[in-house]
Amino acid sequence: MKRSLLCMGLLASLIATFSHPSYAKVQYDLKNNQQVATVNKQAFSNKLLDIMHKVSTAKKKELTRGDVLTALIENQLIGEYAVKRFGVDKLVENNKVVFPPDIVAEQELRSVIQVAFDKELAEARKKLGGTLDKNISQEQPIKINEWDSFLPSKDKLLLEIKLTDAGKIAAQKRILLQYNFSEKHKGTISLWDVYQRQNVQGRNEIHSRNADFTQQQAREIVVHRFMDYWLETQSTLTPQDIKDIKQALTYKSYHDGFATYIGIAADIHDDVQYLKDLAKKVTAAEVKSYYQHHKADFKRIERVKAQHITVSDEKTANMIMEQLKKGAKFADLAKQYSMAMDKSTGGDLGWIVHNRNNPNWLSTLAFVQPINVPSRPVRTPTGQWEILLVTAKEEGYHPANSETVRYLASQVIARQKMVKEYQNTRKNLIQQADIHISPILKKEMINLEKDVMIAKPSEEDHHHH
Repeated sequence: MKRSLLCMGLLASLIATFSHPSYAKVQYDLKNNQQVATVNKQAFSNKLLDIMHKVSTAKKKELTRGDVLTALIENQLIGEYAVKRFGVDKLVENNKVVFPPDIVAEQELRSVIQVAFDKELAEARKKLGGTLDKNISQEQPIKINEWDSFLPSKDKLLLEIKLTDAGKIAAQKRILLQYNFSEKHKGTISLWDVYQRQNVQGRNEIHSRNADFTQQQAREIVVHRFMDYWLETQSTLTPQDIKDIKQALTYKSYHDGFATYIGIAADIHDDVQYLKDLAKKVTAAEVKSYYQHHKADFKRIERVKAQHITVSDEKTANMIMEQLKKGAKFADLAKQYSMAMDKSTGGDLGWIVHNRNNPNWLSTLAFVQPINVPSRPVRTPTGQWEILLVTAKEEGYHPANSETVRYLASQVIARQKMVKEYQNTRKNLIQQADIHISPILKKEMINLEKDVMIAKPSEEDHHHH
């Protein structure tokens, strides 16, 4: 699943609120003008909310400050709960394929700063000449004959893409460029600085000896260092403000990791161990009840009625297709061109029953073909060409005791249980928390005191990930 850096809700496309009686004992009595809320005595500052609201509305304009504060509170409570229950390792990806967690944390912080202070950063760059090119010097891209000093031999089969110990030491010494923002803020970018910030695709580029990519990544790090320089010397943010932002992003990563781990954005066919474990515990009685109440979900095609035309070559098959497109009758063309024994009856195959234990190519095609739409020419296993026309379908239901019903019902029931568990967890955490909020925000906090509804995942949720 792709985890948005800017959306401060729990995968906003998945969660909507709906009217239920209030249950949270939230107190709207906070008097401190510098704070918008405290949760178990942990403060949320006005400045933090201002920044996160600006970042969130850059992607979703209709979000109110109350919506964003609700998400910040949810992220803290559920994030802390998830860490206690599952541990950080289960919630935060850390493997040889993705970016290292500390790099992800840096990226998320910089994404927030970039959006929240876009005008200020642009003005700061303008003072330095508009771009950072003038602040970069001594650029020395890796030459072709240098790569062997850092990388394993091209001929060596690698089980893992990484530098050797000697290569790491050499990469630390190899300076790609220098930068200078002020007398106190200057430095160098080494090959190792670039390498350790990459995911598997980036490391692949370096191991492919792509000097242009490596140098471009070094320049990207200069941009990051410039943002660090700006934060330290020119921004209005205090060290505590930056700490608050980092902590909010950390809680969000835990909350999102929890959602991923339990399968909130998964459909019934995704490989989520938590859902699989819940599905194993679904009883036969639960499956039977689900089947009785959702029988329409278990419809299947019992048999189809079809006609066909068999010819010896693709050219003839395509010619017949052209005639069909012009309105010629299927039965007439079957009588004229088909090589099959049933040509005299217009290629009538009668009713085809799908043998699910041992399907053949013809029944497989017939059961997926729309009614009254000739199939494209298909080459058969015997080398002939077939055109199929389905003229009728009869539907029935999977038997209540079938493996199909058991599998599908148990997956859906498992997801329902997971959603209910998430809803109850959120509700209980808010009920048990000591929450105080500025009275100014009371009208905007309507979602904090309502249950959440988890919608079914959409196609988009699965295919941008």
